[in-house]
Amino acid sequence: MVDNYSSEADALGSLSSTAPTSSIKNDTTKTSHNESEDECNYSIMTIDTNDFKKLLLPKSNISSDNKLNFDACSREKPFKTVAYGPINVNVRQTMAPTLATGRRSKFTKLEGDAAVKREIRRKRNREAARKLKAKREQVEQQLQTDIDELESRERELLFTISSLESYKTKLELRCDRNMVFIEERLARATAPTLKQEHIRQAHQSVLVHNDDVHAKEEKRSPSPQWQLLFSI
Repeated sequence: MVDNYSSEADALGSLSSTAPTSSIKNDTTKTSHNESEDECNYSIMTIDTNDFKKLLLPKSNISSDNKLNFDACSREKPFKTVAYGPINVNVRQTMAPTLATGRRSKFTKLEGDAAVKREIRRKRNREAARKLKAKREQVEQQLQTDIDELESRERELLFTISSLESYKTKLELRCDRNMVFIEERLARATAPTLKQEHIRQAHQSVLVHNDDVHAKEEKRSPSPQWQLLFSI
């Protein structure tokens, strides 16, 4: 029993010697949240045994940057791409860290690898900004060209519409004049015909009247038979 206790105590001693103590100060100013090599590593060590209670290291040994890294890794989500015309934008699903939530100020002076990484990152950001600006200018120029072409086409169509409207007005005036001229010609052409028709109808009515008179006179002349009958 004593041997088992001593072996477990030795194991605990060796583990506690390898773990960082509270006297070691974590220098969080040299590495940022985005610059750490393994963002998901965090210095929390626990020892579970059957005979002893769980031994936790002091909270002072847990780096605040490591806590933020662990939380960010646990909440990591894929980017969502949103298209604004020809431009695709990657939208963050999680809120970016700010100065209030642990982000280091850009005015903080760095040394060594941290300064080199910062310079590389800033150079990469400047290059991306230049590319984005060039692409935005290209898109704006293309859109302006399209707008100019559409406006020119609009002016041409408006001019065509006005020309067609004026041509329509001229055709309507010409049509009205032609209709008046045609009506006058028809009136002049039909006037003699109507006069002749009236004369013909009048002459025919006179002939019919004469025929009726002769027919009545023939009916009034008594036949010899009727005279004999009346005499009897």
